[in-house]
Amino acid sequence: MKTETHHLAEYVSPGHPDRLADAIAEALVDYAVAQDPLALVGVEVAVHTNQVFIDGRVAWRSKDGPPHPPVADLVRDVYRQAGYGCCWKPEPESLVVTDDLCREALCEDEARLRRFSDDQNIVCGFATPDVKSNQLPLAHFVANQIGRRLCQWREGGIVEIGGKRGSAQTSLGPDFKLLPHLVRCADRSGGVRWRWQRLTLSIQHVPGLYYEDQHRILLPLLKEICETLAKETGLVGLEDLKTEDVFLNGAGDFQVGGPHGDNGLSGKKLVVDHYGPEVPIGGGALCGKDPHKIDRVGPLRARQLARQLARAHDANALVRLAWAPGDWHPYFVEVWLDRDGHRTQLADSHLPPLDWFSIETIFADLRLEQIKWREAIEAGYFVNPAHSWEQ
Repeated sequence: MKTETHHLAEYVSPGHPDRLADAIAEALVDYAVAQDPLALVGVEVAVHTNQVFIDGRVAWRSKDGPPHPPVADLVRDVYRQAGYGCCWKPEPESLVVTDDLCREALCEDEARLRRFSDDQNIVCGFATPDVKSNQLPLAHFVANQIGRRLCQWREGGIVEIGGKRGSAQTSLGPDFKLLPHLVRCADRSGGVRWRWQRLTLSIQHVPGLYYEDQHRILLPLLKEICETLAKETGLVGLEDLKTEDVFLNGAGDFQVGGPHGDNGLSGKKLVVDHYGPEVPIGGGALCGKDPHKIDRVGPLRARQLARQLARAHDANALVRLAWAPGDWHPYFVEVWLDRDGHRTQLADSHLPPLDWFSIETIFADLRLEQIKWREAIEAGYFVNPAHSWEQ
């Protein structure tokens, strides 16, 4: 009988090119919904070097003709907040922003149709009963926590290199990715313990910051983060990260990063945005869609239901919803519970009524017009207990 299982996940920083594209798309959603709760937004974003390209549709009710969101200002603010400027290229003011947006005033007839799905999709929601990891797969939760704390440290931390002290932001760049690889073990008493197999980190740095300095700066920090996380959550074994477990910038120097080192597209990080590689994610990306589109409301409601059922049944819960164009609620609802490898389907009689899954009901219940989507994607859609679908 297999007593150990391997669990892996990934975190991508706000300065990664894909994440820049995601944040720009979400900034457009935030701006549009602030003008009109029924605003229609479906946009895609691409970034490379100092070029930004945006396409799609933006429409809201307006007496002044087609809307004209301040696209360039939103884009530059995203880059600044991600840490670009100063010693990290591209400079926000140097960006060349091009868009091919379809800008339209939303007529009242189309606004009334927002209660119906304008696309098809299969959406999934997942939760474990373990509140220590916010009911998320453990590796996915750990990746998010380490990544966010590394971002926070970079913004305010101090490093010493060659006897000189300075801000971490001037030595380590905004573009990084990390991948924790954990092994779930059973201890002698039958309890669960976690063992580090590897923690892989690739992080942008200034020229001349050699491996020795990188390790000297980052290894104690990563160990401290893991020790703190273990104390906060009670997840045994996270604190035992060793020097040999950390693989830092394995591809060599990472001096050229961000959009100068790679292109970026919105909607590429679906696995990171959902539950990691162990769980089905369904259909489309959440980002760049207004909160009446199924790609957005469906996964949020599915996650909410999965959390509730996982706690109630003390089992992993997987919710699947299927929508067709013109539906006001999903035509298919399915829930599977998994406890210790024993998988059972929840009877339809134990599920909420179909109206609970309607677009209008989800939008109102979860107060989606109040959500700041750019903040949500940068932190992670399923990690903030203050969000209504996480309660």
